[in-house]
Amino acid sequence: MTAPARQDAPPDGTSTAPPVPPPGPAAEEVHGRLTGWLAEAVLTPDTDLAAPLRDLGVDSIDLIRTARRIETAYGVRVQLRELFAPGLTAAALAVLVAERAARRGGTETAPPGTAHDPVVLTPSQEQAWEEQTGERGQWNQAMLFTTRPGIDADLFAEAVRRLVAGHASLRLAVEERPARRPRQRTTALATDGPPSDALGPVLDTVEISELADADLPAAVTLRCELEQRSLDPRAGRVARFVRFDAGPSRPGRLLIVFHQLAIDMLSWSVVLADLEETYTALEAGRDDVWPSEGTSYPEWAEALAAHARTPEAEAEAEWWTQVARTPATLPPDRPAAGEGTEAAADPRAGNTAATAATHLEEFPPELTARLHAAARAHRAHPGDLVLHALGEALGERLGEPAVRVDLLRHGREETVGDAHLSRTTGWFTSTVPVRLDLAPGTPAERLTRTVGHLAALPGGGVGHGALARHGRPRTAAVLRAAPPSDVSFDYEGDDVDSLPLGTLLTEMAPEPVGDITAPHWTRPHAVEVIATTDDGTLRVEWWYSTALHRAATVRALAARHRDLLGDLLAALSPPAPEAPTR
Repeated sequence: MTAPARQDAPPDGTSTAPPVPPPGPAAEEVHGRLTGWLAEAVLTPDTDLAAPLRDLGVDSIDLIRTARRIETAYGVRVQLRELFAPGLTAAALAVLVAERAARRGGTETAPPGTAHDPVVLTPSQEQAWEEQTGERGQWNQAMLFTTRPGIDADLFAEAVRRLVAGHASLRLAVEERPARRPRQRTTALATDGPPSDALGPVLDTVEISELADADLPAAVTLRCELEQRSLDPRAGRVARFVRFDAGPSRPGRLLIVFHQLAIDMLSWSVVLADLEETYTALEAGRDDVWPSEGTSYPEWAEALAAHARTPEAEAEAEWWTQVARTPATLPPDRPAAGEGTEAAADPRAGNTAATAATHLEEFPPELTARLHAAARAHRAHPGDLVLHALGEALGERLGEPAVRVDLLRHGREETVGDAHLSRTTGWFTSTVPVRLDLAPGTPAERLTRTVGHLAALPGGGVGHGALARHGRPRTAAVLRAAPPSDVSFDYEGDDVDSLPLGTLLTEMAPEPVGDITAPHWTRPHAVEVIATTDDGTLRVEWWYSTALHRAATVRALAARHRDLLGDLLAALSPPAPEAPTR
């Protein structure tokens, strides 16, 4: 995940000419590795891996991972839109990779740790910044890992320094300006001198070697809870690494906390792989490995803002305007607060982390297998079917022939500019309004309308946010006038994004990381539906606010969704007839 492009780098951190690349690999060798990677993503054992990539049942997240692996193995960048090209097979991709690897040279990039001048926030960042009107510090993503014994403190600090220097979003700071839109910038980080001086509050070490095994979990848990309140994007503190040193013979812990504005779930794989490879290289005496990324997050923010004023983006305005007219309100069971209060006028004022609750629906493996089979048969993604059933449940409850749901997408759309985003860290996740048409028809016909709408989303959906935030005033005003849907949907797939743990970070630690959001944190939707598959089991979580909806209401809606999904699968793929008995 890192690029060995800084051999003999001078101590001031300036770039030197990259080493002469070795001869490129043979297409046959590339093809063998590609088919191995794709086989991991394909869920059906008998799938023909010689078929076009679009026909293998893999989604865009699987292809993003493939692009990362290609760059790691061969130093070649392949854009997501290239991987989605009609008819592209693994064999054709192998030829493309081999050709690029044979002629690749050094890519001009800014030296690690380079500052970036202030630029606009991305649409997702700006909308969230407006929603969180209170203290914005405790609004994080966090993970706690078990580390192997005997970590060298100095080498680890240098690995963290190189990691943060190589990824611009980990040095992000937000500038608030009175009566003007906020901006983001990335601060410089020195790549020479003691790493502790350069990192400052980014890295801390907690000595727990004197604690007995029985006392260690409580100490780690307490510190993790405190660390959740340590970030401040306005002060440029968006990343925090806390290493718990348990001594030379016991596994320690590493807590990593990132502010939500700086990272999304797909970024974790990049961060962890880079940290592992950089530390391992330094430990082996190699000083040539520095994490690198393609298009940096500030560059992406600039490109997205510029895209909003292009004819291509403006041509999408009518599409998004039509979608915005679709009903999207799920009436609350009760006001968020008593009469005469601010929350009574604005129900969202009571929709906070402190009032959040969850309901879980777990589906049997047999139904999950049928879900994937039906998705392949109808050239859809499994999440499309789960979303369609959600639309049917909402349409029934609201008595509407169509409903609007906010769909969460990965947002790494390389159709904007000449972007390379598979290895870029940042908050790319975009919220895209989609219209679910529930007009009469057979189950297959209604599903086809949903799948067709999702496939036709202009530019993968990033244009909606770009137009609403950075488009021309009239277009932006129309799109921003439409309230967000009360319901969001996120299909996170199989094991979300598998984490590349290795010899440094060996496994997820058992202790809790603490509350990643403050109690007053404003939830962006009244009901958030999150679907995952793990070990062949579909799980659908319903997050809601007890200030807005009763548990019985959400349970009933979830049960109806479950029934409708089962009915849909039965209609699309009826069970085979039983063999006659003798």
